[in-house]
Amino acid sequence: MVINLKYYVITIVAIFLAIGIGIFIGIMLDGQDLIVEQQKEIVAQLESKFDEFKIKQDSLQEKIDLLTLEKNKSEKFINTIYPELVKDKLKDLNVIVLETSEHYDYSGINDAFKKAGVRSVTNIIMKESNDEELSALAEEFNLSGDSKEDLQIKIINKFCNVLISGNDIEFIKKLKEKKIIDYTDELVGPADYIVIAGGSIDEQKSILHKIDIPMITYLKSKNIPVVAVEKLEVAYSNIDEYKKLRISTVDNVDTIMGKISMLMVVSGQEGHFGEKETAESLVPEGFIKAD
Repeated sequence: MVINLKYYVITIVAIFLAIGIGIFIGIMLDGQDLIVEQQKEIVAQLESKFDEFKIKQDSLQEKIDLLTLEKNKSEKFINTIYPELVKDKLKDLNVIVLETSEHYDYSGINDAFKKAGVRSVTNIIMKESNDEELSALAEEFNLSGDSKEDLQIKIINKFCNVLISGNDIEFIKKLKEKKIIDYTDELVGPADYIVIAGGSIDEQKSILHKIDIPMITYLKSKNIPVVAVEKLEVAYSNIDEYKKLRISTVDNVDTIMGKISMLMVVSGQEGHFGEKETAESLVPEGFIKAD
């Protein structure tokens, strides 16, 4: 019987293939055990890390709870002494708060001034107006300008002059009648101090350039003391621009601390106070005008 060479080759290949498959299966079985062990180690490490994280989280939460408790105590203490701290510090002053935007509510400022014993405080809100309304108003009061911008400045100057002089109060009433401004308290003049309550809603800060800066420029030219205030949260802060106009600023007037700072500035302190990056101090050193 003659054995074909092809038969030997196929047999040898089959043997080696069987051996290779056996080795592969053995390696796979050992590898699976290794993978299982590695997975167990990873799970153990994760559990250990989680326990550490949980301990740190609990520790941080305890610190947060303690800080919150201290904060609440501090706020309660400040709220308790606040009325006595500011009582009668600003007697005999007529103060006008000019809200240059309808988008931020500064009505709480009035109560702070009342606690400080001012003679009067009036909150005036500057409302958005169109060119036709301004042109009609200018014509009625014989105001003229070379451009719309110039005419607007003339109206602002007239408005500010009435506030600080107490004369021509009909102009203020006409502005309210035309819904260019609004106020509820009795308007008592002349104003001894002006508070500009601002904050922009657009990156271009259109209201700042259209209203705030012309007002501040005119009031400074008449040597009327001005302070600019903002809330902690505004879309775009105007504090930097106010600082360039060389007036004092308070950037957290919606807090008790900010209200006290504002009252101290009105008493005669100068500087830039609050909690934003533009602030130079947290609060003034105290009231200047004593009883």
